[in-house]
Amino acid sequence: MRFLKENKRFSFKLGNENAWDLEYKSQIEETEDALTTTYYFKGGLKVTNIAKKYEKFDAYEWVNYIENTSDTPTEIISELWDCTCTLPLGHEDPRKREAYLPDKNIATKIYTPTGSTCTKDEFYSDEDVVKRNRRINHIYADMSKSYSASGGLSSENNAPFFNVHKNGRGYIFAIGWTGQWNCEIERAEEDITFKSKIENTYFRVMPGEKFRTSSVVIMPYEGDVTASYNKWRRLLKEHFSLIGMEGRDAYGPLCAGIWGGMTTASVLDRIKKIKNNSLPFEYIWMDAGWYGGSTLPTPDEFGGDWPQHVGDWRVSQFIHPNGLKDVSKAVHDAGMKFLLWFEPERAVRTTPIALAHPEYFILGDKNNVRDGLLNLGNESAWKYCFDTLSNFIDELKIDCYRQDFNFSSIDLLTNDWGDRKGISEIKHINGLYKLWDSLLEKFPNLIIDNCAGGGRRIDIETLRRSMPLWRSDYQCKANYDIEASQCHHMTFNTWMPYSGTGTGRGYDEYRIRSAYDSSMTTNYSFSEREGFCDTKDKIDFIKKYTEEYLKVRPYFSEDFYPLTDFSDKLDTWCAVQFDRPSENDGIVQIFRRENSPYETATFTLGGIKENCNYLFTDIDGGEFTVSGKELIEEGLKILIPNKRTAKIYFYKSI
Repeated sequence: MRFLKENKRFSFKLGNENAWDLEYKSQIEETEDALTTTYYFKGGLKVTNIAKKYEKFDAYEWVNYIENTSDTPTEIISELWDCTCTLPLGHEDPRKREAYLPDKNIATKIYTPTGSTCTKDEFYSDEDVVKRNRRINHIYADMSKSYSASGGLSSENNAPFFNVHKNGRGYIFAIGWTGQWNCEIERAEEDITFKSKIENTYFRVMPGEKFRTSSVVIMPYEGDVTASYNKWRRLLKEHFSLIGMEGRDAYGPLCAGIWGGMTTASVLDRIKKIKNNSLPFEYIWMDAGWYGGSTLPTPDEFGGDWPQHVGDWRVSQFIHPNGLKDVSKAVHDAGMKFLLWFEPERAVRTTPIALAHPEYFILGDKNNVRDGLLNLGNESAWKYCFDTLSNFIDELKIDCYRQDFNFSSIDLLTNDWGDRKGISEIKHINGLYKLWDSLLEKFPNLIIDNCAGGGRRIDIETLRRSMPLWRSDYQCKANYDIEASQCHHMTFNTWMPYSGTGTGRGYDEYRIRSAYDSSMTTNYSFSEREGFCDTKDKIDFIKKYTEEYLKVRPYFSEDFYPLTDFSDKLDTWCAVQFDRPSENDGIVQIFRRENSPYETATFTLGGIKENCNYLFTDIDGGEFTVSGKELIEEGLKILIPNKRTAKIYFYKSI
């Protein structure tokens, strides 16, 4: 707790003066792993910093609550940095003008992932990339770098995760704000300063007003970058993720996707086929298209006017005459769980709720903007949203609530004027957290699936409440380039132990094995335009590979080792390893892509003990044994004669 006690951890100006230069009183409450510090400033301003240490991981987390306890507005709060801390990080010289690029092996590097942008390199960090004759992700003494969210979405173009590394030590930083965040990283010769905040704040706090701002998690480490990510994954798995907690699923779910605009009869037919053929799906995932008082059935998402009814959360009687109750019953009678899609924060202006209660919404120019944002900072709007969702979850026995968010909110949420800039976004995001927390409290076994046009709202606050089961909209096309899933397998797993994929619709071993991850949704049942379980070959394929997936799935939340460099090229191999130290076992996944001229490759595995022998079992049949000493000194040698082949090997210490 020494770090927390010896640092203020945040900063701001109050009435154009540095808050720490003003007179204030403080009060400290300390427990074994938490420190709550309350500061009282002039004018009734109360700032409470709630900090926690995760002793096992030597990690820290904090969040600030701001409150006006007086009966008059506070002075203006500006330059509010929710995190500002300086930490030691070895010696770094200033950058010099010279003929050679500096040695990348000793530089201070910032690993900062891209966000979710419907590309193969989502959540990828290229720490050594050269642009304009500089390594743009290296930082030298007397330099600073800035990063920010885009579109009001926390992980759209940039994701709020950072790994600053030099010479076998460093820090992972994560910003907890599901909106427009900003951060600065400053390098001095002997240390690094990390600052993060909500991007655009300049406000007075009104009498009686109270809200939280962004949070931060900081985890120091020693060792290489791969070891740092495994320490980070363990921290998230143990202290943040709901997966595996009492009453909830032990793993991310295996889902069968179904279009919500499909008629009840067709949905029931698919559920019946899953049950009768003993297909091991755990969830029926019903996507959009099921709602709207006048919405008509469509075979898939490429027909009808269902997008015009977003915000009208009445089950369409033309599609599902019994209000989805018969669907829910059939799902549960078949031994599965029910996942249902919503997008509660968005409503088309012509939907009943938007017409009846325009005060619930933040609206833009009605001539240019079709959609309004349900203002979760408005208590009446929040209650409407919570009651609506609670009733659905209760009546339909929904096991996984899927919340999507398919538009940019930045123009609506950053339109505050004068001395209240930032308040609309702050209150809306506070309302979002309150909504999810309240649903989880009321329904203690509920899983929340977090989507925002793919993985555009992934941050430390959403990860602690939800799981991104559809981490990229790159997967939307039925025949998307499956190598994208292999790439995402490398990149998303760097930063989180749980995330989900889609298979596309090809009945192809290489494709489906490429989609294996900590959660998976198959799309064979999604569209009425395509037959589902209408041939024995299709049934056999689905059964074989879903059963195979369930055998592999437990490893995906364990220690992760990329065995090849990131690449989307088709003339390479791609390989990863997941190691389970508690059982001295793991899996190796290897993909020889379709244009690769190489039949053999050798891989250096992680987590191997020199004095052990390891039995490798090919999932397609066959075994071989390799000593730990040989694996460390010579590597794992694999022969794959055929191009476009996906292999999986289980291994265990014997």
